[in-house]
Amino acid sequence: MEIKRKILLLISTAFALCLFFSPSPMPALFAVAAFLAALAIISFDKLKIAVTTNGFSRIVAVLVTLLIEFKGIDKFRSVWVYSSKVAAVTNRLNLSVSMFVLAVGIVCCIVGFFAIYSISNWGIALVSKLLLESLPERKKENIVANLKQNWYLPISAMAFFCLNMIFTYFYLPGIPVAFVIMIVVASQVTSVWDQIRQNSVWTHIFCGASALGVCLATRINFYTECLKLMEKLSLPQSFDKIFLIVSYLGVAVAVLFVYFCIQLFWKKVAQIFTETQIFSDVKKSELIIYGLLFALTLGYMIFSFAKTDAFYGTPYLNDVIYTSDSPSLVKDNVYLVATHPENDLRQPLFALFAAPFIGLPYLIGRVLDASASVQAMLVDTVQIVMLFGANFILTKMLKLDCVKRVSFMLLTTFTYTYLLFTLMMEQYLIAYFWLIFGIYIICEKRRLEQIALWGAGGTLLTSMTLLPFMSKNNPIRNFKEYVIDMVKYGMSFVLVILTFCRADIFLKLTRSVSSLSSFTGRDVGLIDKVNQYFTFIQSCFVAPKAGLNTTAVDHISWQMEAVTGISIIGVVILALAIISAILNRRNKSSLFAIGWVAFSVVILFVLGWGTKENGQILYALYFGWAFLVLLFQLVEKIETKLKVRFITPLFSVGCSVAMAVVNIPAIMEMMSFASNHFPVQ
Repeated sequence: MEIKRKILLLISTAFALCLFFSPSPMPALFAVAAFLAALAIISFDKLKIAVTTNGFSRIVAVLVTLLIEFKGIDKFRSVWVYSSKVAAVTNRLNLSVSMFVLAVGIVCCIVGFFAIYSISNWGIALVSKLLLESLPERKKENIVANLKQNWYLPISAMAFFCLNMIFTYFYLPGIPVAFVIMIVVASQVTSVWDQIRQNSVWTHIFCGASALGVCLATRINFYTECLKLMEKLSLPQSFDKIFLIVSYLGVAVAVLFVYFCIQLFWKKVAQIFTETQIFSDVKKSELIIYGLLFALTLGYMIFSFAKTDAFYGTPYLNDVIYTSDSPSLVKDNVYLVATHPENDLRQPLFALFAAPFIGLPYLIGRVLDASASVQAMLVDTVQIVMLFGANFILTKMLKLDCVKRVSFMLLTTFTYTYLLFTLMMEQYLIAYFWLIFGIYIICEKRRLEQIALWGAGGTLLTSMTLLPFMSKNNPIRNFKEYVIDMVKYGMSFVLVILTFCRADIFLKLTRSVSSLSSFTGRDVGLIDKVNQYFTFIQSCFVAPKAGLNTTAVDHISWQMEAVTGISIIGVVILALAIISAILNRRNKSSLFAIGWVAFSVVILFVLGWGTKENGQILYALYFGWAFLVLLFQLVEKIETKLKVRFITPLFSVGCSVAMAVVNIPAIMEMMSFASNHFPVQ
C-alpha cells in the first residue's frame, strides 16, 4: 500500500508541476526544486517528523490546494495559450486553443490534486505544530481567559495589516490567514497589557513613538490605495473624507500591535547583545576614534544631501546614480510599508526588520514637517549607525584586540563601498546589517536565535543560505536531527511571513521568479561576465571608472563605464582571498568569508545578476565584506609568522590612505555631477 501511495504521489507530482512550468528555465527549475524538496521531506520515512492532522486542518488544506491550483491553471493558461506549438496542434485537430489549454490544465489539476494536497496538509500541520511549540503555554483552561484578556490584539493586528493593504487578489487572502494566526497567538500568551506595563518610561516613549511613526507611514499607503480604488470604481468625491477618517482610525487601532512587536524586538536584540557581551571590552580611546569616524561620515552625508537630491528625491525614480532605485525607495517609504513593490520575493520581510530602526526618525521628520532632504538625513543617519555597527560586529567576529579593531574600522571607512553606501539609500544596507548579525550569532554558538535568521532572510532572501548553519546537530553524525532542524527553521520563516500578512509572496511566487529571471545575465557572454565580476571585486575597494551618461537610460545619469577588459586588481584580490582562506581554514570566520566569496561567484558570475545593466557595484556592500575579512586575516597571518608587531595597523593605515587618494576624488566627481544636474529644490 505504501509503495502504491508513493507511485501515485510521484505521478500526481508530475502533473502538478506541469501547472507551474514556463518557457523560462529559472522559474521552471525553481518550481521543480521546491516541489520535489517538499515531496522528498514528506515521503522520507526515516525523518519521522511527527505532525498530526485533524478535520479542520484538512479542510484548510483543501482550500489552500484549490487556491494553488487556481493560480497554477492561470499560470498554465498564460504560458501556453500563446504558444505557436500548441496553436499548430490545435489547428490540425480543429480545436479552440483556449479550450484545449483549459482542458489540459483541468486534467493537470485533477491528477495533481493529491500531490498539492499532501504537501499543503503536511505544511499546515507542521506550521501549526511550530506555532504551538513556540508559544509559552498551551493549557486548554487558559485559552479562553487569554482570549478575553488579549481580544484587542488580533483586531489591532488586522488594522495594521489593512493599513499595508494593496487591493489585489494576491494580498487579500493573507488577511484571514494572519487573523487566524493572531487569534492563536492571543489565546496562548498571557496578558499583553501586563507585559507592556512592566516596561520603563523610556521604553514606552521610544517604542510608542516608533510605533506611531510606522503606523503613520502605512496610513499614507492605505489612503493612496483607497483613492485609487475610488477612481477605479468611480465613487463620489465625498468618499475621500471617509477614507481619510478611516485611515486615521486605523492608526489609532493599529498602534498597540506595532508597539507590542517593537518592544518584543528590542527586548530580544538587547538580550542577544548582553549574552554575547559584544561591547564588553571596548575602551574609551576606541570610542573616541569611532565617534570621530562616525562624525566625519555623518558630516559628509549631511553636506552631500544638502547639495543634491540625486540619492533620495529626483523626479526620476531609477538609475540616477548607477542602477540604483533610491529615489523610488525613499519616496514610497520602502522601510515602513510592507507591501512596497520592492518588498517582494527578494525582501519579503524588509519593512518588518527595518521598522524598529526607522519608525522614530520618520516620526521626527513628520512632527517637524521637515523637508525631503532633512527627512532623508534622519533616515540615513540610522542607516549609517547600522553600517557602522555591522562593521564593528565583524571585528568581534574576527576576535580582534583593541588596536586591530580600530585598524579594521579605519580600513572599512575608506573603501569605496563604505563611502558610496553612506549616501545610497538602498535596501542592501539594512540587509548587510542583518547578514553580519546573523553570521555573528552563528559563529558565537552561544544561543542560535531565529530572529537573526529571520532578519537576514527577510531583508534579503539570499541570506537564507545561513539556514544550514543554524542547527547544532552535525549533518553527518546526526543527519536525521539535522534535517528536522532545517525543516523547522525553514517553516518557522514561512510562518513569520504568513503571520505578518505576506501570503501574497507565495501566491505570486512563480510570477515573481519569472519576472526576476529577466535580471540575470542570460544574454551576456561568458567573457563579459568574467570581466564584470573581477571589476566588481575591485569596486569593493576602489572606485570603478564612471561618468556622465546620456544613453544608458532615458535621462542623464551617472553610470559605470562599459567593462571591456579584466581587472588585474580584482584577480589579485581574489587570489589573495583564496590563499588567506587556505591559511586560516581553522577559523570559522574565514570559512564563512570564503563561503560568501563562493556564493558571490554563483550569484554574480554564474547567474550573472546585474550584468545585463552593468550594475554589480550595488552588490559591493553585500559581498565585499568577505574579501576584506580574508585580506585582513592574511595580513594578520603574515604578522604572526614574522613575529613582528604592528604590521596589521601599518598596513591598515597605508591602505586607508591609498584608498582615500583614489576614492575621495571619485566621490567628489560624482557629487559634482549630482549637485550640478540634481540640486536640492
